[in-house]
Amino acid sequence: MNTSSGLCVDGPAGQLRVEADAGMPGVAIRPRQGGREWTSPLLGLEIINRMEDRVDAARELRLMHAAVEDGAVHVILRDVLHGVTLGLWLDWEGDELRALAPPSELEEARDVLYLVHSIMVLPELMRVGADGQMLLPVNTGALCSPAGKPRLRDRFLIYGEQERWELAPTLPVCGVQSPAGGVVCLARQGATEAWCAAGADGAGNGTVAMGAMFRRQWIDPVNWEQREFRYGFLPKGADLVLAAAARVRRHVVEDFRKPTLAERAAASPQCAYQQRAYTMKLFHGMQLQGIMMGQKDNPEKELFYKRVLSFKQAEAGLRKLKAAGVERAYLQSVGWNPKGHDGAWPTDFPIDRRLGGEAGLRALIATAKELGYHITTHLNCASAFFRSPDFVADRVIHDIWGKPKVVGFWGGGVKSTHWGLALPEGFLESRMEPLKALGFNGMQYLDGIGNPLYVNYHPVNGGGRCDHAAGINRYLDTAREVFGGVATECGFLYCAVHADALVMPQYVPYPPNPPFSPWPLSRTDWPIVNLLDRQVPVWQLALHDLVTLEQCGMGWKEAMNAILFGRVMRDEWSAEPGIMPVLDDARVARFKAIYDLVTDRHGHLVTQRLTHWEPLADRVERTRFADGTEVVADFAEGRLTVNGKGIPCPAALA
Repeated sequence: MNTSSGLCVDGPAGQLRVEADAGMPGVAIRPRQGGREWTSPLLGLEIINRMEDRVDAARELRLMHAAVEDGAVHVILRDVLHGVTLGLWLDWEGDELRALAPPSELEEARDVLYLVHSIMVLPELMRVGADGQMLLPVNTGALCSPAGKPRLRDRFLIYGEQERWELAPTLPVCGVQSPAGGVVCLARQGATEAWCAAGADGAGNGTVAMGAMFRRQWIDPVNWEQREFRYGFLPKGADLVLAAAARVRRHVVEDFRKPTLAERAAASPQCAYQQRAYTMKLFHGMQLQGIMMGQKDNPEKELFYKRVLSFKQAEAGLRKLKAAGVERAYLQSVGWNPKGHDGAWPTDFPIDRRLGGEAGLRALIATAKELGYHITTHLNCASAFFRSPDFVADRVIHDIWGKPKVVGFWGGGVKSTHWGLALPEGFLESRMEPLKALGFNGMQYLDGIGNPLYVNYHPVNGGGRCDHAAGINRYLDTAREVFGGVATECGFLYCAVHADALVMPQYVPYPPNPPFSPWPLSRTDWPIVNLLDRQVPVWQLALHDLVTLEQCGMGWKEAMNAILFGRVMRDEWSAEPGIMPVLDDARVARFKAIYDLVTDRHGHLVTQRLTHWEPLADRVERTRFADGTEVVADFAEGRLTVNGKGIPCPAALA
């Protein structure tokens, strides 16, 4: 509908009006439930200026076309100075406003000098004052108030960028809430190249927005996937954390069609077992160098390779645990491979004789199965160590200078990372099937993924961040097919939807972590860090009964947190000191106490949907599950209640 006040489209959730007068067009949304009107310019545009070697903001966008077409407002805007034209579609999809920025409508007429860097869609729509809150996708989620914040502006890529990996932006969601209502925004398509921008004006106002990154560098390939953003409007009083989590969950279930844990258990014996078992890493050995050793030089008096758990010692440890009453354990054998943990990937064989060789590993597998346990390997499909005899340069990510990219320094030395789409057909199966033939019966654990995403500048096998994600998911999908289930390390949503079990992201509401995961807080030189007030469990609320999440540690507060959020307990052990804790009698007693309380007594919460979370006081939180179970954990006093009944701390954990 065209009116004297612009182009209007009515939808179930409200009215959309685009002001199409001369100058930069703006948008106004009036939600049906009442409250405030939300307004914003249509978009912000940034250009890579090759001539001046910088990124410039477009200062003026000319409206070339504006019309209501097929129930949507379609506008075409031109940056005359830089010769860039692009289109934007706005309409209602169910109860949400939808914004589409199709790459097919992008035109770059002066592409010798100027290319599109990025756009921010509806850049000022989600703006609140000092009495409002902003939700940012940092780690599991972060709440921020603009009140008292200095003037600052920052942005970061969803699913991370290596130079700021500590932010760990795991989810493509952000939002705001004010006394008059709020907005939640989801990057529904094109999230691997989506930005989140946030800022404060120094006067008590704050803004958060989503946008699309097309290129960070002049030579970057452009992902032609549709860029789609959804905006849901919240009534006043709505809980911003719960609303954002519900929208992410809907995205995972409806768009990715991820099954629940109960559905995976019905289809996979490996998944069914892992969901009600204690996860344990059996740490065998490694070379004493790299990040795990604090990058310290190896003392001359020590051997370069350190064995801390032979296969025979591991058998003895498992028998001790079984005798103590730990009935179900999902075991991951770490460092079984040549040169130990992260020693020579992608080289998997021969199995190190210093540990007991192949015969010793087969005996360990047989003992684990005899005791009723599931056992698997700690495998890494992503890592490619330069010293590995199976390192192939054309299969790894190349940096902007055209060289194999260096991404870490671990037990095997300096490593690069594989480009999953460059691996030959059948390559992953050729690594996994010989391992399964050894007798492993547990879901496969793949270490070191998902990662912050890269662009690959290899001249033949290169690609964008979306291609990196597709390659990582190839690893996960192959492992799930070969082993019946797959666990991995990091829960960026792009790979979490392909996994059955994850190590991270962690939400730990007790010292030393509150009010936020410690990773980013030391980087006060990053403007975004100065906005963060507290971490919130958006990730956990969204994904709880769709993938298991580990709880590390063996203390009372770790056990409390596992029950509060329905997590799977995990720990690691060896037989000799030097790298990991030794499985002595005290540790066995702790395993037994945690197994009885968390895994056996409250393990059913792992597969129940987490429906509610709220902080009651400083370090006091309450959760509620779909079966009605209510948990309150007071980490300040060390008190735990389940359905109103106090749960005492086991003596072994005191």
